[in-house]
Amino acid sequence: MGTQLLSFDLYLWLPKEYNKLLRRAEELTRNILSRPNDWPMDSIYTLSLKASGQFGPIKFINTCVPDSYLVALYNCYIKYDYIASLFNFFEKLRAPMVFLRAEMYNEAKASWLFWSQFNITKDASEKDKYVTDAWSEPEDHLHMFNDLLVSNDKLSKFQHLGNVHALGLENLHPLLILVDIHQGMDTAPLLHIEDDYYRTYELQFLLMSRTSFSTHMIVGLNLFDRWVFYDNEDPSYEDFNLDFNGDFIIHFAGYVRTQNVQFGVAEEGCYGAVPFNHSFGFQKEHID
Repeated sequence: MGTQLLSFDLYLWLPKEYNKLLRRAEELTRNILSRPNDWPMDSIYTLSLKASGQFGPIKFINTCVPDSYLVALYNCYIKYDYIASLFNFFEKLRAPMVFLRAEMYNEAKASWLFWSQFNITKDASEKDKYVTDAWSEPEDHLHMFNDLLVSNDKLSKFQHLGNVHALGLENLHPLLILVDIHQGMDTAPLLHIEDDYYRTYELQFLLMSRTSFSTHMIVGLNLFDRWVFYDNEDPSYEDFNLDFNGDFIIHFAGYVRTQNVQFGVAEEGCYGAVPFNHSFGFQKEHID
């Protein structure tokens, strides 16, 4: 993403609004904790994260990759208490999750994209409006997880798939494994993989494109009782068969540890404030 010359007012507006988003997410989190049982486990089906969006004067376009990420992570967040606790430790991940739960979709996108430093340009069609083009590859968003990276030297059985990123709070106990797939796969990876300590990880999501529409990202989700795919152009939760045999190309996969989980967070309510120190210089190179 190249440097963009923004108006001085917008340059000042961005960090202030991002801070407001984080404070709003904090309020929502406290509200969630006051009603811990008021959250049906099938709430993924009420999620309707559609293409594009807008927050303040900034439109979001080409959001299929971040939208697929958000839906995939949210599914893990609501299925596993320890994944919710893991994300809740870091406000840049906690914020989009609680906004999704509250069905505040533009806020969820904004909290993800503002941190990701995607280009913001003038909207040629409207005065005093701006556009964030979120066209990207899954790997362009991996920096969102930097605070959670732990050692992956005991995950050799994942490495044939691609570049492995282990997330957790302790090196010996990774909880979520993200794999940036080598050059795409046209068949599904194993549903269960054991690490070098014989701990089992279960496939939770696949970021994919259709072979007939290679520039659009969708996500296959392992829900509580079935696999579905989610497309931000048509969020209908259609059944998805892992034996798709070449109809899709897999670009990214996520596995969650499912057996004998030991985690140092007693409950979802354990989270800490992270000071705002984000720069809005928009220096990151955007990859089309």
